[in-house]
Amino acid sequence: MPHAIAIRNTSSVRLFGLPLYDIALGRDPETGRAGHAVGILAIGQLASGIVAIGAVAQGVLAIGAVTIAFVPVGAVAVGALSFGAVSIGVDAIGIVTLGYHALGIVAVGVKTWSLALTKSLAI
Repeated sequence: MPHAIAIRNTSSVRLFGLPLYDIALGRDPETGRAGHAVGILAIGQLASGIVAIGAVAQGVLAIGAVTIAFVPVGAVAVGALSFGAVSIGVDAIGIVTLGYHALGIVAVGVKTWSLALTKSLAI
């Protein structure tokens, strides 16, 4: 069985106790688990940072499949100003949205704008 390529690169420069960038792609050779990147800029399957990019990402700005952030962008996005296919937040934009302000095909919230329904579902 061929070994998968694992990339691990961490900045030696630190700001607020976090590395400037942390890249963790592939499985950790020691544990066999998916790499977890933690830094100001974090890139990996699991990413946590100010700017996080990965399959599962969390931070101030997160981009990925499943994201939790102040500004998340992804398939499933949870945060204050969220953009995603399924989007939950104060301001949510996507296909299925839930938020105070919600814009989507199916939008549920206090102030909603739905692109498909003749009448929006307002709480």
